[in-house]
Amino acid sequence: MQPDQVIGGRYKIIGPLGEGGMANVYRAYDMILDREVALKIMRLDMRDDPIAKKRFENEIRASTELVHPNITQVYDYGDDDGNQYLVTEYISGPDLKRYETDNFPLPLTKVVDIMGQVLSGVQEAHNHGIIHRDLKPQNVLMTVDGTAKITDFGIARAQSSFGMTQTNMAIGSVHYMAPEQVRGEPATPQSDIYSLGIMLYELLAGKVPFDGETSVAVAIKHTTDPMPLVRESDPRIPQAVENVILKATAKNPLERYDSANAMRMDLATALSPDRVNDARWISPSANDETEPTKVMTTIKGQTTANEAKLSEKTATVMAVNRDNDEATATTAGQADQQPKPFYKKKRVWLVGILAVLAAFIIGLTIYGMQTPKQATVPEVQDMSLQSAKDELAAANLKPGTITYKYSETTKSGDVLASQPKAGAHVARDAKIKLTVSKGPHKIRFGDYRNEAYETVADRLKAKGYTVTNSHEHSDSVPVGYIIKQSIKPDKKVIPNKTTVNFVVSMGPEKIDLPQASQKSVEDSEAVSRATNPSVASSKSERREESSTSETSQSTSSTDSEKPDTYSNSEVSPSTPQVSSSSSTTVSGQMIKERKR
Repeated sequence: MQPDQVIGGRYKIIGPLGEGGMANVYRAYDMILDREVALKIMRLDMRDDPIAKKRFENEIRASTELVHPNITQVYDYGDDDGNQYLVTEYISGPDLKRYETDNFPLPLTKVVDIMGQVLSGVQEAHNHGIIHRDLKPQNVLMTVDGTAKITDFGIARAQSSFGMTQTNMAIGSVHYMAPEQVRGEPATPQSDIYSLGIMLYELLAGKVPFDGETSVAVAIKHTTDPMPLVRESDPRIPQAVENVILKATAKNPLERYDSANAMRMDLATALSPDRVNDARWISPSANDETEPTKVMTTIKGQTTANEAKLSEKTATVMAVNRDNDEATATTAGQADQQPKPFYKKKRVWLVGILAVLAAFIIGLTIYGMQTPKQATVPEVQDMSLQSAKDELAAANLKPGTITYKYSETTKSGDVLASQPKAGAHVARDAKIKLTVSKGPHKIRFGDYRNEAYETVADRLKAKGYTVTNSHEHSDSVPVGYIIKQSIKPDKKVIPNKTTVNFVVSMGPEKIDLPQASQKSVEDSEAVSRATNPSVASSKSERREESSTSETSQSTSSTDSEKPDTYSNSEVSPSTPQVSSSSSTTVSGQMIKERKR
């Protein structure tokens, strides 16, 4: 993409900002809303892949529902001549990697504050069922006021379908990749928590805990090497802070924090004086994992207690499995050495039958002892979560992983399903996975002011909205563009149950001036007198002269023999005269005043 190129009819590219696994990022200018934005455009080498395009689009739409102060806000998305794009808010500050490099070492309070913000944003994403999968300092942007904002939500999720087949896609993230991701297992919220633990280590130590010449070497270290202790690089770091790192980066995902919020709360109190004497956190499975490799030294002629137990257990099993064979072999051996008399054959048969029965009974007993007691999974669908937990407890079962899913039919907080399903037979105290309804899927409505109504209406109708409109004149909003909307931008709504009304601009209002109507002479004179007293006085004198003249002419017509009377009716030289040109001027002024 070149500078000044316009995408989507409104976003003018200013210059490149960076490149990612699936998209290139540009700084752009929104020509309609007059603001700078970040414009992400899908890479050319992936846009022809229908699966990649579909996942890119789905994940972009999913990320539009993430409204949080610590997540970059999504403004718009679309397709321009085959180029899928995503528009987000533009952050002028550096990413966390550059921020840490420029300001290292960071104060402990600042590190806790930044990580608290990031964890808060990650928890919001997890609440919506979105896993970032590529958390690293490069994907956290810092504003000028110190606010941390996570970026690249959704795109990293689509990127996981490509694995590590493209080396430049995995090298940048392998330093923060959880062991289960390295093994190719699906990412979970605990995978994000592992990455956050690595980030916390790096902010404190100034380097990543695992490094190597190749990405494969680093990945192997994540799965096999123990987590380095951050206090070895700086003993001033409290043990409670180091414990947060150790628990977040446990090799076993089940030993990590249950949620990002739990990690945030633990970190928030790590600098408290009450936790100065905290002991180092140790993985609960550390002893279990190393016990099989221990070498036990013994004194000649003695065995350890473990060996004795193992021998006893093995002997018991062998006795159960081979009881009949050993009994038969012993009998055969004694027969060879000392033949039995004929009258004792019945006793031998009886002993053999009794031995077989005893072995059968012992076998059933041992099998019953080794077989765990079972329980039946109860029906918990459509129950509240607490009621479902109580029902499981009554059946000698425990609730396992609880996941949340949107549902149009089941109200929020009620159980959608269990795994295993109701009626299944499982071991007592087994953990049953529950899926709980989040209610109907609500999404942020968005701000569509100053956008073309037709485009917005088509897009919203495709999502299930009911769209209506009304019209108003506007001097600032172009014709056909939206002036205001009936729903607030940040309101969460259900598309197929939402009706929105847009007020659409008709452009500036046109004012038609009415034609000047005829007015009486008195009105004209009143206007003239108000604007030009001298002209008004002159006109009054003319009216008087005209009246005198008419009187004289009338007298002359009745008495034509009195010329002196007619002569006396003439205007004296001292009387002000108004010429025809003056009359024209006054008339023009009156017309102008009328128009005013």
